Amino acid sequence: MAPVITQLPISITGLGEGPHWDSDDNALYFVDIVNHTINKFEPETEKHTKAKLEMMAHFILPIEGKKNHFLVTQGRKVVEIEWFADGRPPKILRTVTEVDQDYPKHVLNDGKADPLGRLFTGTLVENPTVPNRAKDGSLYRIDHDGTTTKIASGIVCSNGLAWDLKEKAFYYVDSMTYEIKRYDYDVATGHISNPTVAFSFTKHGLEGVPDGMTIDTDGNLWVAGFWESGVLKVDPRKNKILEKIPIPNPQVASVTFGGPNLDVLYVVTANLVLEGKPEPQPSWGRTYAVTGVSGRGHPNLKVRLH
Repeated sequence: MAPVITQLPISITGLGEGPHWDSDDNALYFVDIVNHTINKFEPETEKHTKAKLEMMAHFILPIEGKKNHFLVTQGRKVVEIEWFADGRPPKILRTVTEVDQDYPKHVLNDGKADPLGRLFTGTLVENPTVPNRAKDGSLYRIDHDGTTTKIASGIVCSNGLAWDLKEKAFYYVDSMTYEIKRYDYDVATGHISNPTVAFSFTKHGLEGVPDGMTIDTDGNLWVAGFWESGVLKVDPRKNKILEKIPIPNPQVASVTFGGPNLDVLYVVTANLVLEGKPEPQPSWGRTYAVTGVSGRGHPNLKVRLH
């Protein structure tokens, strides 16, 4: 049976990103980078709540053991906020870390908690699509005490992240390389090493770029193809496309598994005007739930902070 794609009753996003399913709240959290909003959607009641931040946030991640506390990005900073999703504005409580001090125009982009709750997040350089752009972005690990360690460099557009404990692997996207890299991953230390190319959009003749991604319980990656009008199911061990789920928007930005059984694929998209590209349509920027997919996800993890 083919997957069923349902448009959710959520207002159009300029750039939906960072979807995170919270199994405790039975809710989908995500950001709209363009409109500077953080969002919560509860599928059971179809309630959508959003709040505006002064600066754009590129992800929102719950903090373990601290109800209504989240980490979001503000420029090059990761900050802790308190947000009740009840109409009250979010309150910034503290700065956890600030990165790339020598590059004030960088911003932190995608971020996720690793299997032990450490935050992995990386930077996006200014004007990343400009040819021959300097590769001076970095990927960071923020430990439970806030200690921040640069773990990869030479990056233009830090994006999708996923871990496979069985394979002892960390998968990572720098969108402007058109590749998904695989690193050896030490869960005890959070150390990554020995990067190799697990999947190349260019070598598979794909015209888009890899954006956000997630991983299923079989070790397959589900990758948002920006300008590909779909989500790709990829076997990173065989460098092979297993399936493509079409999405009615070429600007597919990120994905995550959610729902009570973690078998619903949530997809966020964009509605961007980009030079040399087709004009956005009124339907672009929608958020979708895809059911009947050939896989299920792991629980999305919260960040652990002392």
